[in-house]
Amino acid sequence: MRITREEIVRLRKRHRGYLITLATEVALLLLLPVAQGSIWLLSGSLIVLALVLMLFVSRYSPLHQTRPLIYGLGGLAIALELLWHLALTAQPALGRALTIPHVIVWLVFLSLAVIRKVKTLNREPFVTVSVVMGAASGYMLVGLAGGLLLTALWVLDPSAFDLTALPAVGSTTALPNVVVAPALMAAAFTMLTTVGTTVLKTSHVAGQVVTTVITVVGQLYVAILIALILGRFRWRA
Repeated sequence: MRITREEIVRLRKRHRGYLITLATEVALLLLLPVAQGSIWLLSGSLIVLALVLMLFVSRYSPLHQTRPLIYGLGGLAIALELLWHLALTAQPALGRALTIPHVIVWLVFLSLAVIRKVKTLNREPFVTVSVVMGAASGYMLVGLAGGLLLTALWVLDPSAFDLTALPAVGSTTALPNVVVAPALMAAAFTMLTTVGTTVLKTSHVAGQVVTTVITVVGQLYVAILIALILGRFRWRA
């Protein structure tokens, strides 16, 4: 298969984007304990991740049809993130009303990013270290999307959670969703690795469904992408 010089340049930039994306996701995961005491840190990390996905991966992806959609969703997610925090601070009632739309937009954006990542990796002409790191970054995206799914469940039905396993949320706080978000994000990654988590009640059906969805999607990602798709390519020294 003949590859033009322009395609090689785009491929190298895309592969660099894979590494930057993975580094950003790992940094976000490691900063979750710090984000517990800083309400803007998790949001800032998500905004940086969205920018990285748009500027360093989607920009150089061979998938052209859904590129405007990923840009639009990414821009909307960033705008809602900023508006949500401002509203929670100035108008708590408006902030609480924006929580579900805000979480849904982020969830759709990350889900589309995962789908595009799988399709892009499937079109890579060679398997390199960068491509493997790109596959790993897609797996991390599944975990982040799972964290947002847990956040949505928290907003819709807090009774699904064991409050003793979550950070204390005072009755007077105006930011309960922000307070528990880092813990829910961390819990999603434990579900992703099939370790399980104690934040959800075992007797709550909706909670168990969410747990199953996160676990199954993560395992399917590994089984289908890593074993079946990337395994079809040959390694290049």
